Amino acid sequence: MEKIGSVAQKTIEISFYLLFFLVPLILTPINYELFEYNKMMLTYGFTIIIVGFWLIKMIAGRKLILKKTPLDIPLLLFVTSQIVSTIFSIDRHVSIWGYYSRFNGGLLSTISYFLLFYAFVSNFPQEKIKSLLKVTLASGLLVAIYGILEHLGIDKDIWVQDVQNRVFSTLGQPNWLAAYLAILIPVTLGLGLTSILNKYQIPDVKTKNQNLKLKINNWSIGLLVYWVIGIIFYATLIFTKSRSGFIGFWVADIILWIILIIRFEINASKLLLYLNISFVIICFIFGSPFSEINRFTLPELTSNKQTKINNQQITKPVGSSLIEVGITGSDTIRRIVWGGAMDIFRHYPLFGTGVETFAFSYYKFRPAEHNMTSEWDFLYNKAHNEYLNFAATTGAFGLGSYLLIILIFIGWNLKTLILKAGDANEGSQPKMYRSVGIRERQDPQIIITILSLFTAWLSILITNFFGFSVVIVQIFFFLIPAIIFALNGTQSDNQEEKHITFNIQQLLAVLFIFFVICYLLYIILRLWYADVVFADGYHRARSQDGITAAYQSLKKALEINDSEPLYYDEFAFPAAQIAVAFADDKQATLSSALTKEAIIASNFAISIAPQNVNFWKTRTRVFYALSQLDEKYFSDALNSLEQAEILAPTDPKVKYNLGLLYDRLGKKSESINKLEEATKLKSDYRDAFFALAYLYEKNNQRDKAKDSLKYILSKIATDDAEVKKKLEELK
Repeated sequence: MEKIGSVAQKTIEISFYLLFFLVPLILTPINYELFEYNKMMLTYGFTIIIVGFWLIKMIAGRKLILKKTPLDIPLLLFVTSQIVSTIFSIDRHVSIWGYYSRFNGGLLSTISYFLLFYAFVSNFPQEKIKSLLKVTLASGLLVAIYGILEHLGIDKDIWVQDVQNRVFSTLGQPNWLAAYLAILIPVTLGLGLTSILNKYQIPDVKTKNQNLKLKINNWSIGLLVYWVIGIIFYATLIFTKSRSGFIGFWVADIILWIILIIRFEINASKLLLYLNISFVIICFIFGSPFSEINRFTLPELTSNKQTKINNQQITKPVGSSLIEVGITGSDTIRRIVWGGAMDIFRHYPLFGTGVETFAFSYYKFRPAEHNMTSEWDFLYNKAHNEYLNFAATTGAFGLGSYLLIILIFIGWNLKTLILKAGDANEGSQPKMYRSVGIRERQDPQIIITILSLFTAWLSILITNFFGFSVVIVQIFFFLIPAIIFALNGTQSDNQEEKHITFNIQQLLAVLFIFFVICYLLYIILRLWYADVVFADGYHRARSQDGITAAYQSLKKALEINDSEPLYYDEFAFPAAQIAVAFADDKQATLSSALTKEAIIASNFAISIAPQNVNFWKTRTRVFYALSQLDEKYFSDALNSLEQAEILAPTDPKVKYNLGLLYDRLGKKSESINKLEEATKLKSDYRDAFFALAYLYEKNNQRDKAKDSLKYILSKIATDDAEVKKKLEELK
């Protein structure tokens, strides 16, 4: 059994190494979502392996291996809040699994991070943490190098986005990459500082107010290596043009150096000067995400040249972060979305609308002013502020427990890091801080490593304020505290186990756990493959002449994973289209079978997620298509869109389509009313104004029809040929 315990321990360690190395790197071109979905599935896989072998290790050793931490109570409260919110969720499926394509943030992902936290604290050897951090930086270095190559145009023809302008490397979005790098840079600086420590002394604990005195070599090969890595990370962060990541790093960096100077009696001025001036130089060379800073950068100074055009002097400010004409600024959109999140919280103050249900609850409380932004037709599945997102989806219970984790961890670190040697008497400290011996707390290498990790963790709090956590950032949010507690604790209990008599019960238990591990990994692989097949069907459904192939792929995806409502929703419309095509070909039997399939699929999707606005919109399309076979389905289409209007009362597109459906039924007044409501919700809605002019004309209100057309030409599209032609016809 000793060998089984040793194998289990080794498997846990290797799995953590691979978790930190592979998750930032993994992506595939064959999934519905290339980045986050794969990272989440990989995290689930490693969680299963780590927790499974942790159980095997305990069975082999016949003892419970679970260490206490200062975050035990807040973490338990947080997980409880997520469970309660899921129970009362408006979409329990999404709350359990997470919003499809991301999955991060669902109850299962939170439980995974929770288990990984305790698995690390209880099993990972303290002496191997530095190696783990090096592996983490090695992965980050690959990510950053690819980001720099992106900036140089290595894959500019692959992506729709202007990846040269704002890189995202293997993370999938510039702000996510920036948040990741803002975490890595302080860790890099910390390891660089520990590499130059060649001697330290432990002060007499009886001497009051005596700090550690460090004797350091100013330079070493190790420091230079980490310095170069830090520069690569920072340059890549600059290429993301992410303001949140930029702020997050600099706040973390400033706090790191302030605590470092307070905590140690060292002459850090040169190191502080050299390391941070290198970052300033990078800003000067490449610019920053802020136009106020860019006025003093090289791109602005060299490119802000005056050019004579048509005898007029014009200035082209290059390097500044000007907003493209017609594109609403992110600050404006965030303010609107945050307002909607607060409205949700006010209506669901205790437990929110359910974990990860923001995409659906926001529709109901979506401010009408959102319709006047360039992203008026975008789906927002996050509040773009982690704290407001928790408030809206998990209420005061979820947000409160989340903030409790943050406050207790900050307090614990400040107490540990700024603790004077003379104040280190264990008996003088609150119980929650008494976790280690004096000597270990005073080891400067450990203290500096903890400090760098803590400040890296603080950067997450800032980037989350302007966005939301993705898989790798969430891993750091939960596991950086675990790493710090492991560093600050006594040596890990990984010494050789005493001989334990083997018995058949232990063997059977180990075999059972191993079988469960294999089975759960099989489920993860099956879910992943179903997503690959679904992605193929999804893209084929949107290509020309791809409906039949889309139908086949989507049906296969459902055979692999028959519990995902999105698959049913996506399957329903191609089935309806093919049903209509078979009817046109006089194949009534096949048409009837496909009609039933389409209706059953739509019914199933709605039964699982009745609050999903998009499912009701799809249902409208399905029944509208089927109404070509039988007029009775038109009323189902209308009822579906009316339900969508209830769930999304400020969505002008829903009202626009309702107006068109009412017109087909000959309900003139209802049709005009809905189109007028659409134009009030979105005053630049060209199609709604044009349709309204058509209905006014049908209703013998020619003056109103002209006014609608003139409004388009004066306020929306001055050169609209179709509108001009229609206006001429009305004269």
